[in-house]
Amino acid sequence: CIFRSCPWLGGRCFKCPILDATLTPHVTFSFSVLAPKLSSADQCPSAGPKCPDGWIGYRGKCYFFSETEGNWTYSQSHCSAPDASLAGIDSEQEMMFLLLHKDIHDHWIGLRREQGQPWKWTNGIVFNHPFPIRGGGDCAYLNDEKGVSSSRCYMEGRWICSKPEVYVTGKGTALEGSSK
Repeated sequence: CIFRSCPWLGGRCFKCPILDATLTPHVTFSFSVLAPKLSSADQCPSAGPKCPDGWIGYRGKCYFFSETEGNWTYSQSHCSAPDASLAGIDSEQEMMFLLLHKDIHDHWIGLRREQGQPWKWTNGIVFNHPFPIRGGGDCAYLNDEKGVSSSRCYMEGRWICSKPEVYVTGKGTALEGSSK
């Protein structure tokens, strides 16, 4: 169970029976009216994950979905400025989360290969996931067909950055970052 605070509920903290954070704000809201409210004596948790404004939290990571475009190298350098990198994908659940939150545009992810070499994530780990990478390029992106494709790295596209969530202490709310 997770604690959330919602602006449309006056910022009140409530305990939500939803176990996964893949729901859209609309769906979360519809469930939140059924969620048991905490009594006034109860407080939101004093420590929890925190993502910067404009980022979305999911399973220990924070994600930023760009609204501007750049080539793969520019996108990676833009992500590294706030101590992040182009998003790596560790599980099928994470892939589904990213696909649900990206818009209709293609978004660069942190997967690249050198000519004749295997695909590698930006952290140097060799790609070994079951999902296919379509196309003959050297840089990967999430496409609008719910999968991963590749193109030449100089092509312009939006991007997804990711970094670990930061834990904060003190009273108040510890929330997912806001969406784009």
